[in-house]
Amino acid sequence: MKLLKLLVLICCCILSSDANAQSPKEIEADLLKSFRKISYWSEQQSKDTSLTWINNLEEANEVFGNKLKYYTGKYPSTISYPFSSLKKEHLDIVSSDDGLFRIYSWDTWEGGTMHDFENVLQYKSGGKSNSILDTVKSGDDYVYYYSNLYTMKVKAKTYYLAVYGGIFSTKDVSEGIRIFTIGNGKLNDAKLIKTPTGMNNKIEYGFDFFSEVDWKVRPVISFDNAAKTIYIPLIDEKGKMTHQFILYKFTGRYFEKVKN
Repeated sequence: MKLLKLLVLICCCILSSDANAQSPKEIEADLLKSFRKISYWSEQQSKDTSLTWINNLEEANEVFGNKLKYYTGKYPSTISYPFSSLKKEHLDIVSSDDGLFRIYSWDTWEGGTMHDFENVLQYKSGGKSNSILDTVKSGDDYVYYYSNLYTMKVKAKTYYLAVYGGIFSTKDVSEGIRIFTIGNGKLNDAKLIKTPTGMNNKIEYGFDFFSEVDWKVRPVISFDNAAKTIYIPLIDEKGKMTHQFILYKFTGRYFEKVKN
């Protein structure tokens, strides 16, 4: 019954939005209204002793995620629209240099010290806009947030290196970099990183957040496009962050580890 109610609600929202929100500015206003409901129901945790906020918060995230997926899939111009008001409300948006790929990330506030995130991945192919809603389903792996997006061109091919992160507790966090490419109308993973276990599309590391919390300059995973090199902070055997880096350089066919 709850699922049916939610589907009806989403359909009503979409039909209403389609009739009234034709411009990017109107689309943003409609999305902002839905996005603020996530914050509202999250704030009710300390006020609502009946615990009805839990279902309302879940529903608010589902409605917003589906609306964002709908708008970004239907209106290609949204891929370059700034959505400034949504950014102020802490919707993270990272875009590729060529304007063909964008990722929207937000904290659902459905977790505790382990934060739950959702994303919409928007990309253009053949002049059409496509969107994927990246959300946790029963039994699925953890969904990370995305914080940066690099664009690497190799001859006629374009790769997108997306920096992501996870928060598993007050001290246990992770970061990584994942490589995408667009081909045959689809967003695909690109296995370009050579590791001892074989070719992979990503590299990830976990560490103790408290090992760097007081540092003025925090080492982060990054990509130097001129040198075609990924810089990965070195984590010691105790899970502590260091100021050293591991380097993976693109040699023409794939990234492989090189001496620093």
